[in-house]
Amino acid sequence: MNRRIFINCRVLTMEAGNASAEAIVVEQGRFLYVGSKEAALKYADVDTEIIDVKNRRVMPGMNDSHMHLVSYGLTKGKADLRSCKSLTEVEAVLRKYIDTEDKGYFGDWILGHGWNEENFTEPLLPTAEFLDSICGDRPIYLSRACYHIAAVNSQALKLAGIFDDTLEPEGGKIDRAIITGKATGILRENALLLAYNIIPLTDDISRLKALIETSVADALAVGLTSVQTEDFGHFDDFQLVVRAYQELQQENRLKARINLQMLLPNEEKLMRAIALGMKSGKGNELLRFGPIKLLADGSLGGRTAALEEPYTDDPQNRGLLIYEDEKLRQLLKHAVGQGLQPAIHAIGDGAMRQVLEIYQELYEGVDDHRARLIHCQITNSDIIKRMAEVKVVGDIQPGFLPTDLKMVASRIGDERARESYGWQSMLKEKVRLAGSSDAPIEDFNPFLGIYSAVVRRDYDGNPEGGWYPQECLTLLEAIDLYTTGSAYATFEENIKGKIKEGYLADFIVLDRDILEIPEMEIKDVKVIATYVGGDCRFSMPD
Repeated sequence: MNRRIFINCRVLTMEAGNASAEAIVVEQGRFLYVGSKEAALKYADVDTEIIDVKNRRVMPGMNDSHMHLVSYGLTKGKADLRSCKSLTEVEAVLRKYIDTEDKGYFGDWILGHGWNEENFTEPLLPTAEFLDSICGDRPIYLSRACYHIAAVNSQALKLAGIFDDTLEPEGGKIDRAIITGKATGILRENALLLAYNIIPLTDDISRLKALIETSVADALAVGLTSVQTEDFGHFDDFQLVVRAYQELQQENRLKARINLQMLLPNEEKLMRAIALGMKSGKGNELLRFGPIKLLADGSLGGRTAALEEPYTDDPQNRGLLIYEDEKLRQLLKHAVGQGLQPAIHAIGDGAMRQVLEIYQELYEGVDDHRARLIHCQITNSDIIKRMAEVKVVGDIQPGFLPTDLKMVASRIGDERARESYGWQSMLKEKVRLAGSSDAPIEDFNPFLGIYSAVVRRDYDGNPEGGWYPQECLTLLEAIDLYTTGSAYATFEENIKGKIKEGYLADFIVLDRDILEIPEMEIKDVKVIATYVGGDCRFSMPD
């Protein structure tokens, strides 16, 4: 690659002390020089390309530490229920979808995503009886916004082998009518896999590769140069996913850096991955294997996040632990012993405590393990101190807050809510944090996450002053989540997350100066150009 010099920049380097620069020089995919325009131009020769950034803000490329790139791509072929405010609207969207759908990915199944009864005028669930009235001769599967609950119709229940007397799987719940005991069509946690696992997702690798490509293009358009993605859960044969990414890389079609988080929820899949040589960190700067991903509990919205004390709005319920202690301990012990970094979904304080206790046993005397807790939502001072003691990395999703703040107090009460989503408290205890979206749960635009971390309001600006504003992050702390923080989570902090000599030349150019605009405008920041290894991978249309 020819040497490139970018001049008239307003560079946020993410170096200590908010260091800035006005020019950068890129060669062979890395930053060769960062500093003054005058000094940068001395690197020019006859073949050098000089690019005038026109006094725009330049910052490191964004790095989403936990999302689902394939799931995001698949949503484009599903009925989009995110904006529905009632079951009537759900019905209207589904009927329109049935009339216009492309059956290429899901066969005869009707799939939808994003419904949330918290947004309905009446908080009614889309039961099998309701869905049967829309379509009774084809199976329907609708993921709630959290993806931890599914609504299915009677045809889907039948195909999944779920009857009134079907036993619930470990770590799952089949909702039943109180009087009759009849399955209602609402499946929670592992129970939803009974239906999901029989949906005939295409194994056409060409189509899967095209889906990944278009998803990566969308990510680049919002400034994501690195994506840490968990995609194994969609296919029984996770090698299909690995092969798709590897072929894209070989064909020079993988345009962002990918870290493959590996959902290996049982001993059989873990053993298969180990036999295939899958190990955290193995790969190269474009495509690496990341951590083993496990789920310790469910979601707050679905009341399946495991809590130490009961739900305020469901006093008989403390949520669900997906694993018994000993089973999770043995699975993690085996994984860690084989060189796999763990990253465990834990939303409730009950799940976090379970995982932290096991981590502490496994990593006794080990300082730099970087075992990860994904979500860390229902926190308290004791849990946060324990996170610091065990030296875990917290993968947080600030973009959850605009949605969640409307229902947290009803789920857990004001006292627990005050200590939840405790991001500033985590930083004060020296917990290392990484920023992510969990897309398609929330939008993977990192500027929405940065906005949410800084102001702790919804996108309409409510509540005024922020939701428990003592936990707000500063702007630079929030940017750090998606740059140096996410790089630290994958042991790549010495090559990613900063605009620094020797680092990978991954950076973005913004349409406005994020350091100078009012904080309420952070969510509106747009990316003019995205560079990966110094090559332009996205440019805003004129």
